[in-house]
Amino acid sequence: MESNTSKAGIIVAAIVALAIGAFGGYMIGNNMNDMNTNESSSNQQSVKQADLRVALNNALREHVTSSLVVARNIVDNAPTAKIEGAKAAQTANAVAIATAVGDIYGEDAQTAITTPFVEHIAQSNNYAQAVANGDTMAQATSLSALRAELRKVATVFNSVIPSVPTDTLYDALSAHEDLLNQAAVEYKAGNFEKAYNLENEALVQISGGAEALTTGIVKSKPDMF
Repeated sequence: MESNTSKAGIIVAAIVALAIGAFGGYMIGNNMNDMNTNESSSNQQSVKQADLRVALNNALREHVTSSLVVARNIVDNAPTAKIEGAKAAQTANAVAIATAVGDIYGEDAQTAITTPFVEHIAQSNNYAQAVANGDTMAQATSLSALRAELRKVATVFNSVIPSVPTDTLYDALSAHEDLLNQAAVEYKAGNFEKAYNLENEALVQISGGAEALTTGIVKSKPDMF
């Protein structure tokens, strides 16, 4: 079975390939005339954009599913090894997403986003632990720290994708985390159907985020896509 770390590597590899224009399999033969060459160039751009959209959607949906697995394990008071294994997969996905940002926008962008992106999942897990413990004060503390990290993530994304305002990004990220946090609350309360509905809503919402990011990335890096 393919490891989560391998999956993360595949995500990064896909976006690296996009960034360096390595989708040779989609290129039209060099023997076409000038008119067909222009058309093939347009088709190639469409393919690159579509592949970017798929890669981002897969990576962000994996972020949601891995976070949900961790939260459920915490609420269920699962064995430590099981919780830590789920957290390792969650972190690998977060690092893969941050690395993908670096592959497109450079090392500085990767460095700037890695810490807050990884830290936000740590605070999300702290929230789940507070829910499991029935500790409302700890929930409030972790939520405040979580929001601070989300603001940092939004700021970094805005710095490389100026077409997407920081506040818009922050609001979307906060709405995403609210769905996951509320799912943990409902799961703890035994309202499983409601919890699963919230989880499905989070998956739909994050796909919309992938679409928005794709549009912003293509706009900010037209020569690449």
